[in-house]
Amino acid sequence: MKRTTLLSFLLISFSFLLPAQDSPKDKGLKTITASSIQGPLEFLASDWMTGRETGTKGEFMASDYIASIYKTLGLKPGGTTISYNPSYFQNINFIQTRPGDRQECSILRKSANSRFQIDLHYQTDYSITPGSQSIEAEAQVIFVGYGMDDKKLNQHDFKGLDVKGKILLRLSGYPGWKEPESKNYKKFFSADANVIAQMNQNKDKIALEKGAIAIIEVRSGSTGFVQVPTNLPFRYNSDTYEGDVPFNQEVSYRTELQSVRSASLVRILLSNRALNQLIENSGLDFNSYEKQAANVSMKPVQLPDDRYLKFISTVETKIVRGRNVVGVLEGKDKNSCIVVGAHYDHLGQVKGFIYNGSDDNASGTVGVINIARAMIATGEKPNVTVVFCAWTAEEKGLLGSSYYVNHPLIKDIKCYMNYDMISRTDPLDSTGLKCDFNSSSGSPFIQEMTVKHIKDYTIRLNMDYKSSPKPSGGSDFSSFSAKDIPVFIIHGKFTPDYHQYTDHSEKAVLPYMTEIVKLGYLNIYELAKRNW
Repeated sequence: MKRTTLLSFLLISFSFLLPAQDSPKDKGLKTITASSIQGPLEFLASDWMTGRETGTKGEFMASDYIASIYKTLGLKPGGTTISYNPSYFQNINFIQTRPGDRQECSILRKSANSRFQIDLHYQTDYSITPGSQSIEAEAQVIFVGYGMDDKKLNQHDFKGLDVKGKILLRLSGYPGWKEPESKNYKKFFSADANVIAQMNQNKDKIALEKGAIAIIEVRSGSTGFVQVPTNLPFRYNSDTYEGDVPFNQEVSYRTELQSVRSASLVRILLSNRALNQLIENSGLDFNSYEKQAANVSMKPVQLPDDRYLKFISTVETKIVRGRNVVGVLEGKDKNSCIVVGAHYDHLGQVKGFIYNGSDDNASGTVGVINIARAMIATGEKPNVTVVFCAWTAEEKGLLGSSYYVNHPLIKDIKCYMNYDMISRTDPLDSTGLKCDFNSSSGSPFIQEMTVKHIKDYTIRLNMDYKSSPKPSGGSDFSSFSAKDIPVFIIHGKFTPDYHQYTDHSEKAVLPYMTEIVKLGYLNIYELAKRNW
């Protein structure tokens, strides 16, 4: 008995000298460091990638790099199979369009007995943003106020109007948007920029649904069409540019999925002179209308039925290839999955200026890569399959993720996590810890899990939580939310470098980004172990 007791004592004592064994979850967590983030971030945001614009050499170089990491980690390819060879690339064909050589626009006054035409001059009296196809039209102009039709807000600008085949004359913004003390400003305003952006997107959606063919948008008493004088003797100066010609004068291509040719509106911007010619003797005064609409519900002023616009807008088209990068960590259940994603594309380069897109969104892409590495480091097989995706063409309209949700590798998607712009803090936040979290309100366990992980692992983030039934906004989570897939989004803060060529990797706040990636991994680990 004594010998046994002594042996037991020695064994117990020796066990205290052994290092504590990390749990699988902690093994993964330890792989996420500032250095594991910094290296790939610097490469993806380097000049070699030339801004990673969809369809360019820079995008293909970036996607090759991401695929090589997936392969090194041991993720299985989840892209397009070609000649029986699986690939990490989900290939997508896009149609790119840009304005053609022929753009014409005329104001017409038509009655039973007469026809009066004013021919306008391109880039002097008007400009046109074409739709997806060349179009020639002659149509009546209908004023629709702010162009809203919202039951929740009780705003019905189309009531009693038939706008099918018509051109809409529409005020920008919403009732009262220029008068913060007004009744309707308080009714319509939201501090969330995504809500305002969604409101504007809905206006276009409604116009299309009601059959309009074109929009003339009016901003603050004019359409905002700025005519650039041709004889300025001085250089153009701004915070980020100085040159002899306007920096943004190059016409860029519009991109859409080849498989889904979307309907689109032609946008016509008129100079003040042309706008006044269109509405003269109509009784419509934009400033007066907006001032009244700030406090009362307004019925759009009916223009005389002789007001027409005639235009021709041609487009040039070409087909380009882009590609999502898809890697797979197989789970015990191969028929259901969770998806982790971030877009890796950015804006490319203009006149030699490279838009490196370090924060937007090399940072999110590096976050996805690091979570994949951490999940593999656990040494465990998850209960559900985890699909890691780097999206193309987010900057062109969420096209890569939109294509994926309609052609998923695994149809049963339990939830989706999105990273976008996770390396920069709010310049006005002295703590440098503020961060945004948005999730589907129908899956409250996601937010509850996040709160618990921040507390248990002392994650240094001051999270601003939001939720809604179907979160939407200008990033790829919207593609999944639209399919009723639960989503959650972790997002850093906007800075003056957003969509500027000054968005460089040395500006990344690595401790902040590391905390965000750790939190994302902890959530994905738990979701992958969950019995759905």
